[in-house]
Amino acid sequence: MKTINPETTIIVFDLDDTLYSEYEYKLSGIRSVIDTVAALYPDWNSDNLWRNIDPDGKDWLDKLCRHCGFNESEKQVLLWQYRLHRPTLTPYAPPDFLSELTAPFAARALITDGRSLTQRLKLEALGLSSLFDDILISEACSSEKPDGKRFRHLQDKYADKAGCFIYIGDNISKDFIAPNTLGWITIGLLPSGQNIHRHQPESFNTEYHPDFWVNSLQDLVPIIDSNT
Repeated sequence: MKTINPETTIIVFDLDDTLYSEYEYKLSGIRSVIDTVAALYPDWNSDNLWRNIDPDGKDWLDKLCRHCGFNESEKQVLLWQYRLHRPTLTPYAPPDFLSELTAPFAARALITDGRSLTQRLKLEALGLSSLFDDILISEACSSEKPDGKRFRHLQDKYADKAGCFIYIGDNISKDFIAPNTLGWITIGLLPSGQNIHRHQPESFNTEYHPDFWVNSLQDLVPIIDSNT
């Protein structure tokens, strides 16, 4: 493995299920939609609406709309309510920890898939908006992982400043193949039981796998310290 010198290394993170639980975001969004409907329609209350959907399923919004008699146009309004709500989220690691961990590095960046406003609202809720020098979101960049466009952008931007890049993600189906191809150090956060996207590592060829798996972001400390 390459020796990590933080002063000449760029550390890059994924967002969903890497810095926080995407399942928690889903519940926050459903709660926002249900509370809005209950506040505006006196015929329904939040508890009753919760009982008529399956928050763990993918069709919770369809069930809610069927129960309430909403049409497709009304459904789309509620979908945007979900996407643009201000979530309540708990980071996997405190912002102070991440700030201290990443402070010695030449730069800090985020590469995440999703909608620009949705992802930035998540960062704001997590208290992490100011942590990153670069925030590269798929919608704004017209590129989704595993495409390497955003990874190459960072590599080109910091070509004169960095000799090493680290990427920390969770989704073996798309997070690591591009940085692996570029020779980056890749670190995977092992999934919890509630991860939105769960894959069996043995189903993927070696080029999809990270160099390391860790159980938590706190486990990054010995990896970084042992290679500096």
